[in-house]
This record gives sequence, structure tokens and C-alpha cells, in this order.
Amino acid sequence: MASIACDLFNIKSKSKDPIRKKLFGSPVVDGERTSEFHYTLTFMNKLQIEHDTELSYKALQKEDMHEERLKQMRQSLKKMTEDDWRYPNIDKLIGT
Repeated sequence: MASIACDLFNIKSKSKDPIRKKLFGSPVVDGERTSEFHYTLTFMNKLQIEHDTELSYKALQKEDMHEERLKQMRQSLKKMTEDDWRYPNIDKLIGT
């Protein structure tokens, strides 16, 4: 309906004014609006992919840091058990 009104308006007025054409133009007929919509949609998709990638990278980095910390704790525990014979038992010193 809007495209018909646009065609009738352009025929009657014989105007070359682009503002009037845009005013009565349909978004489906107007290629600029659809291209802007596709550009916006593409941009939003790129942002979403970038955001998801960043979240995945942070989760992987956090997991790697956790594994490294566990490895360090295991090494510390191993070192403490190796040095355990040097010190008297705490239960003996307390008297329990």
C-alpha cells in the first residue's frame, strides 16, 4: 500500500526531491534501510562472536591458572612430606 502511494505521489507531483521520496517510501522498497539493517545485524553478530570468544578464553585461562595452582600445591605437599622426618611430631609436643 505504501509503495503504491509512493508511486502515485511521484507520478502526480513529478518531483525530484529525495526527501519526499524517502518520506513516502516503504522500508522494503528503500534499499538503504535494508542495507543498514543488514549492516547492523552483521555488526551485532560480530560483537556477539567476539564476546563469546572472550568469555571462552577467560574461562580457559582461569582453568589453566587453577591447574597450575594445584600443581604448585602438590609440589609443596611433596616437599613438606619429604622434610617431615626432621621435625618432632606436634602431637607428641602437645601431649595428646
